Amino acid sequence: MIVEIPDGNEFSKLRLTDVLYSPNVGYTLVSIGWLDDDGFMATFGKKKCIIHGPDGKKIGEVARTARMVYRIEHDEDAVNAAEEFLTLKQFHRRMGHIAIPTARQLMRDKLVTSIQLKYTPSNKVFFCKSCVHAKATRKEILKKQEGEHATVFGGEVHSDLWGKCTPESLGGKSYWETFINDKSCLTHLYFLQTKDEAPDAYKKYEAWVNMQMDKKIKILNLDRGGEYQG
Repeated sequence: MIVEIPDGNEFSKLRLTDVLYSPNVGYTLVSIGWLDDDGFMATFGKKKCIIHGPDGKKIGEVARTARMVYRIEHDEDAVNAAEEFLTLKQFHRRMGHIAIPTARQLMRDKLVTSIQLKYTPSNKVFFCKSCVHAKATRKEILKKQEGEHATVFGGEVHSDLWGKCTPESLGGKSYWETFINDKSCLTHLYFLQTKDEAPDAYKKYEAWVNMQMDKKIKILNLDRGGEYQG
């Protein structure tokens, strides 16, 4: 159930739960005790009742009538046309992940119809995973290598370990390791059963460089994936 509480020339909407429906009663009674249990605060003075939310933000005020009761006056033809109640987080997503202040402003200016927002404290923040991924930045991938290539074979070698691949190879291998020579881009590929075979693969490649090219590997570039850590 939604109750509209006046706040100046505007109305704040307060959703009430666990209400008792009595069709023969022409007005709505709101329990201050229930509001207190939900963290709201009400202060009385100067012929009006001021209600604040759990975050301390003023929600609205109710004037005292001549019969010494606090009552909200509504137009007789006022109709609650809302079809759906959404949390601020749900409305944020529904509107294409707009900024929270913008979402509040849309509702405050009544630019969105058929939707009412559930009360959300102004100091409550929520985490939107989609917004984090969408706004994340990364460095541009260069189209060509910066700096000079190695001048001799084995002067610099780039290595990486890949896997675990599914399905396994016919020989039961689940991983593969590459060694790319920086000077010529000549690539060697070794299939491995387990990750801890990576050091042995490097020894085989190093022996090949020594025997076939009569060179020694000076620099080995890794991605710090821990392939060669015991």
